[in-house]
Amino acid sequence: MNTFTTKSTPLLGGGDDESDHHSPSTTKHVASKRELTQAENFAISALAPSMAVLFTNPFDTVKVRLQLQGEFVKTREPGRNGKEIIRVSEKVYKSSLDCLVKTFRHEGMRGLQKGLFPAILKESSKNIFRLGLYDPILNAMHPLNYPGEVSTAPAWKRMIAGATCGAMGAISANPFELIKTRLQSNASGGLAVGNQYAYNGTFSALRTIITNEGAMTLYRGSVISIARSMLGSAANLTTYSLIKDHARNNWDAQDGVMLDMMSSLASAFISVVVMNPMDVV
Repeated sequence: MNTFTTKSTPLLGGGDDESDHHSPSTTKHVASKRELTQAENFAISALAPSMAVLFTNPFDTVKVRLQLQGEFVKTREPGRNGKEIIRVSEKVYKSSLDCLVKTFRHEGMRGLQKGLFPAILKESSKNIFRLGLYDPILNAMHPLNYPGEVSTAPAWKRMIAGATCGAMGAISANPFELIKTRLQSNASGGLAVGNQYAYNGTFSALRTIITNEGAMTLYRGSVISIARSMLGSAANLTTYSLIKDHARNNWDAQDGVMLDMMSSLASAFISVVVMNPMDVV
């Protein structure tokens, strides 16, 4: 469904010789478009969300640290064979702004950007399935008559395609989500909240988790994550594609940035409404 203009070509006239001598002011042009290849579609689906993470990751770090306040943490009494103690994590941050300021003051931008690499891996691996495979799956369920045709697939087929993509994206992203969260929770001194993990980086975390806790730990919480992603993707992608295709079919809207933005805003609202109950749980 993604297209881009390659060049403008003149509309061919009839068989008269005069058709070859139209003045420049009267010659008509049409935009020649081609479908993105599947490789290009995958690349764009992975790259765009990865770029966005550069700006959103500091706020995600703040969110993780605020959520960890008040949770139970395991510590040990002083001594070699100290008894394990479970205590409640202290409340260090008063608000999101307070967490943002304290983290930047004590750890700098590196502190706010903790977990950036696994966050990029998470978003790219998730969206290469969630966005990159949506059109191919939908077109397999509801084939187009010709390339570039506006899809007439009913909502239920779009929802199945969206939910399938969402499940695949969640499965691929869950290990990176776990690593990202643990790296973001790691803070220095009095700013530490929740359990602390002394990882040196993404691959150090991956190796340590598999060695000490087992590979299945990487998929801890994956059931709720998959269910959430299936609901969110089904709602988001279905709403987006329905609004966009309806506008192109019935309102003669041109496929472009403005239509994409309006469709995205509407679909984002629906997606939040659908997913919020699972976020509360």
